Amino acid sequence: PSLSTRHLPSSSSSSSWFDVLAQILSSALLFLLIFGMSATVEVSHLREQVHNKFAILAGVSTQFIVMPLLGYLSVLLLKHRGLTEPMALSLLIVTASPGGSYSNWWCSMFNADLALSVTMTAISTLVSSIMLPANLLLYVNAAFGFGGSSSGGEGEGEGKEADDDRQGGILKNIDWGS
Repeated sequence: PSLSTRHLPSSSSSSSWFDVLAQILSSALLFLLIFGMSATVEVSHLREQVHNKFAILAGVSTQFIVMPLLGYLSVLLLKHRGLTEPMALSLLIVTASPGGSYSNWWCSMFNADLALSVTMTAISTLVSSIMLPANLLLYVNAAFGFGGSSSGGEGEGEGKEADDDRQGGILKNIDWGS
């Protein structure tokens, strides 16, 4: 047979156990990396950084105000240039999520203030439990609306099915049961 029709035998069971093993190992290695770097910071330095109000405020405002706003503005700019609703939603989620784990690694690599990075990671993790859903509700509603999708214009997709899709908006397509 020709190369285009030849199928290689594959074992789905060997592939699935390898995927699970790879996920477990990568998660364990990431945990060890973060834990190892955090363990090098003295508790007294962490306490000092908690009182560094300007740095904490700058980090929190950047992570939870500036980044989600920039993501929203990017969605607005790119929505009519081929950015689909799933891609836009992904962009909003990524920009509303705080970064932290790898910033600790970069601070360690470049001999920056690791205590400040670990403190910001801890604080942003706590703040994100409130701000991540709040930012997503705010910016998804602003970009797409709860009651309808803004991707369809006048005259596009006539018919009952298109009207039903527009009425539910992006939140209608979420599988809330999983």
